[in-house]
Amino acid sequence: MSQPKFIFRKIVSLSIAVSFILLMITGVLSYFKEYSRVLATLHTTCGFLFSLGILFHISNNLSPITNYLKGYIILPIFLSVGMIFTGAYFQIFPFKLMMDIGAKLKANSGKELNLSQYEIATMDINNDIQLTIDLLRSEHYWHPQMAVWVEDTLGNYLESLFVSKATAQGLFFGGRSKDNFKTADQNKEKSNDYRRVDALPIWSHKRGVQYTDGMYVPTKEEPLPDAITGATFIDNFMLLSSMDGDSKFKLRIELNVAFDDNEYYSEYDFPDDEIFHNGTGQLGQPSILFGAEINMNDNKEYYLLNLIGHGHHSGQNGLIYEDFSSLTTALEIVERIVVGVKMKVSNNE
Repeated sequence: MSQPKFIFRKIVSLSIAVSFILLMITGVLSYFKEYSRVLATLHTTCGFLFSLGILFHISNNLSPITNYLKGYIILPIFLSVGMIFTGAYFQIFPFKLMMDIGAKLKANSGKELNLSQYEIATMDINNDIQLTIDLLRSEHYWHPQMAVWVEDTLGNYLESLFVSKATAQGLFFGGRSKDNFKTADQNKEKSNDYRRVDALPIWSHKRGVQYTDGMYVPTKEEPLPDAITGATFIDNFMLLSSMDGDSKFKLRIELNVAFDDNEYYSEYDFPDDEIFHNGTGQLGQPSILFGAEINMNDNKEYYLLNLIGHGHHSGQNGLIYEDFSSLTTALEIVERIVVGVKMKVSNNE
């Protein structure tokens, strides 16, 4: 073998080895740690480098690889790889369980606050009363389902300003039931589409729209309009919206983080509650509710939303429960929520 060709093979082999090690490290970190753009970039870049190295490796060893393909051993290899790919793609056990465990680890791990990271979302801002909702997350904020809505001073529902897409479009799925909730992970073939009615029960019951199955959560067939839905906020955010109506009203925000189970809300609690155990394995603490009463005539520009209660653990009603003794990390989802209010300035003024 010529010296240049030997050197090239050496470079390719070492490149594959180094990129594989980095790919493995970044993959493991991605499984255990919250999403990071830097980490995702490193993992993707290492994946490209590894793939490029493999192409050169195949080119350098084309003759022996061709000989390997002639044996019967290639058939079980392809079948095994195909089964693994299919299982991962369709989230069959144990692949879904593996990802659920990773998600649970992320949900229950504390996260360092970063005040410099903010997401900005603009909804309908064409109405007279302009609202700027500013949420600073706490250490157990993790991809929460969320609903923002308005009530009159008597607590009657008026309108929704924002609802997380998964809830708004009925995208949740699962397969646990009262009879199989302890063994559901070994029986994934029983999985059926359904809606997590326990995610935001206060909002859904306040809204008061009951669907054909008796539930109050939107379905995939009857989703909420895109104008009030959006992707889950993964960090601090500022939501810009607006409304028409009376100058006195109540603003409500309900949040729920999945996988945040504790000693009071786990797979061993409420064994006779079919709804609590019918789901994606996202058993956890109930939703929490923040609110403030706003009076546009008092000349206040900002209101602090207070924690005023939590929802039912399986969403069977829309009651607001004020006892927080069974909640743990759910009380550490939000550091504070502030809403700014002002009247829209007319172009003629």
